Amino acid sequence: MRRSLWVLCAALACSACKKEQASPAPPSETGGPRLPAVPQGGQAPVEAPGGAEGAPGGYAVTPEKLNAYVGYQRKLVEAYAALSKELAAVKGKPETAGSMAEVNATMKFIEGKAVAEEKARKEAGLSETDINGLADVVTAVIGQRQMVQTLQFDEELKKLEAMQAKLSQEQQKELAPQLDAMRERVESIRQLTEVRRTYGDANVDAVLTREADLTKNYQDMMSTFGKR
Repeated sequence: MRRSLWVLCAALACSACKKEQASPAPPSETGGPRLPAVPQGGQAPVEAPGGAEGAPGGYAVTPEKLNAYVGYQRKLVEAYAALSKELAAVKGKPETAGSMAEVNATMKFIEGKAVAEEKARKEAGLSETDINGLADVVTAVIGQRQMVQTLQFDEELKKLEAMQAKLSQEQQKELAPQLDAMRERVESIRQLTEVRRTYGDANVDAVLTREADLTKNYQDMMSTFGKR
């Protein structure tokens, strides 16, 4: 009982830490860990055109921009997969391990990644402000949805409730406040409460209209970089 309770507590604590990181932040030089990656350069937007400055986080997601972003992501998934395959081919040769050939291949990967990001962005008709603004809210929404599925909060709570029923009345009473707090936290995560507070209901609801495609892009991106 205590082990299951501790595991769920740790998972919920981790989600709380992620909540603190949910506000927009500038992308790293190589585009991660925000997934899908963001092109190099530029800070998270403070304001976007079309009245977007009124949206929490400073950016307003529109169906047109989101649709373009889904296509942008897909092109990056394909480009990264090809670049990663080339890099893996060089690193897979024993004679190139630690050599200049491996260094050159790594540099080629980094340069190719930057070129692919810029090309995909222009083809999608998105500005760097769009990319950064969309990446923030999309990563927050899809990342949290994936976390809920992966950690199976609902299933763990059901197990704890079943175990609680087998305890004495005194033990059940002692455990009840903790379980109530967990139920509340799980529901908050499932409903994206903190993400909505950070980015606004309109932005979150807009992202959820393309959840299936964005989730696939997210998973494919994770898979691509996981093979490196």
